[in-house]
Amino acid sequence: MDSRAASRLARRLRLRDLHALLVVLDQGSMARAAAILGLSQPAVSKAIVEMETVLGVPLLERDSRGVRPTAFGLAMAERARAVLDELGQGARDIAHLADPDVGEVRIGTTEPMANTIVAAIRHMARDRPRIAFDVAVADTGTLVADLRARRLDVVVTRYGVGAESADLDAAWLFRVPLVVVADRRHPLLRRRGLSLAATMGEPWALSPPHTALGRVVTAAFHRHGLQPPAASVVTLSITLRLGLIAGGRYLSMLPRTSLHHATNAPWLRALPLTVEESGEPIAALTLRGRFMPGPVRVFLDALRQIAPRMPGVDAVLPPGSAT
Repeated sequence: MDSRAASRLARRLRLRDLHALLVVLDQGSMARAAAILGLSQPAVSKAIVEMETVLGVPLLERDSRGVRPTAFGLAMAERARAVLDELGQGARDIAHLADPDVGEVRIGTTEPMANTIVAAIRHMARDRPRIAFDVAVADTGTLVADLRARRLDVVVTRYGVGAESADLDAAWLFRVPLVVVADRRHPLLRRRGLSLAATMGEPWALSPPHTALGRVVTAAFHRHGLQPPAASVVTLSITLRLGLIAGGRYLSMLPRTSLHHATNAPWLRALPLTVEESGEPIAALTLRGRFMPGPVRVFLDALRQIAPRMPGVDAVLPPGSAT
């Protein structure tokens, strides 16, 4: 599209209509979207029809069950989110210019990395107590999708070298090996010459195999020539797994940093065996080419300072560095 065509389109499309489109797609219903927007259903329908007329393509498919996006609607929604996000970023930038110590950082992290986020927030809060943090904890796939949808500013997760995506920047923070964890009274802690194969008959609580940590755990077993054990419990929740381990015979495979959490250190132990795994580094992911407001840049700087000093982690060299 040339600049003149883009200019004509900018004059004919309204920001509130783009917002209405996103709400309709999120809700899957004109009626529910109208209630959220504080408009009548005919007004919302008219806004969508006018956009379809301007663009010359259908954005929605309508039937008795509600509305669904067409391929054109999905493409327009992606651009609309970017436009509205940039406006929101602009408001945040203006607030930051007015007061460099005020703003918000939207962070996504997996549960094993939560302690790293806690340390970085504490580090920032000493000098910038008026910066707010909105922290989402989920699996890597969900977090990266939210980052791409601009609902998050930064995601901290396991993200191996070689897994780079063209639209993401990765700041490598540290490596953290996996360990097999158990309650401090587990009888296997007293066994000499323990191997991973010797644990296969124990009850295991593991990550779902389709998650990022689940895939790393599966690969670790494979490198020992083993299939992952038939887990007694499969759950994304590390809190639930730790609850099963405490005072019982359950085992799990977690990052070594879990041993150093204040609530775990008194009772959680690593079995005396080596887990051969890829050692994929933990990275802070951001959307490439997206302007980072001041508070987000400060948070990334805090991560780079704090993360390599976290207990239980190993240094990571930048991609392409000599080992």
